[in-house]
Amino acid sequence: MEKLKEVVLNINVNATKEQVWDLLFNRFGEVNVFNPVIEGSHHTTGTPGEVGCERQCDLDAKTSIHEKITARRGNDEFDVDIIKGGLPMMKKANATFKLAEINPHQTNITFIMRFSSKPAFMAGMMKMMMKKMLFKVLIGLKYHLETGKHVTKENIAGIVKNYRKLNNVDAFPAAA
Repeated sequence: MEKLKEVVLNINVNATKEQVWDLLFNRFGEVNVFNPVIEGSHHTTGTPGEVGCERQCDLDAKTSIHEKITARRGNDEFDVDIIKGGLPMMKKANATFKLAEINPHQTNITFIMRFSSKPAFMAGMMKMMMKKMLFKVLIGLKYHLETGKHVTKENIAGIVKNYRKLNNVDAFPAAA
């Protein structure tokens, strides 16, 4: 079996575990509201909020990725496989989202991305690139959950700048 590279990131958000679960799992097709890399996304097949649900994520007018929820462990974690598309040179990819309640109004989200590349030697460089990209996705997730505002390619730089001013328990200001 092929050994996959792994990127693990986490972030604390000022939202209930139920709110985070609702956005990530039940509204699986709406990833474009917080992911600055995605121009658009939508549910394609299966029942939203269930294992087997699939979505299409449009990176631009010509490039898309198709993802599927492949496993669920309670309301604490779930797995996603990229079933079609992906980044250049990416051979295989899957991810796990893990949620842990810190207190009734704060949740820790751990995001684990596993992937392999073709050619294999590119995986090391891809790991660094993936970590930077996924860091922005998690900051976008925090921002959207705390403000209700959409994250885009155009506003992510300002959001990241404001995030760097926060400590681990601060929320984004509603007017940010």
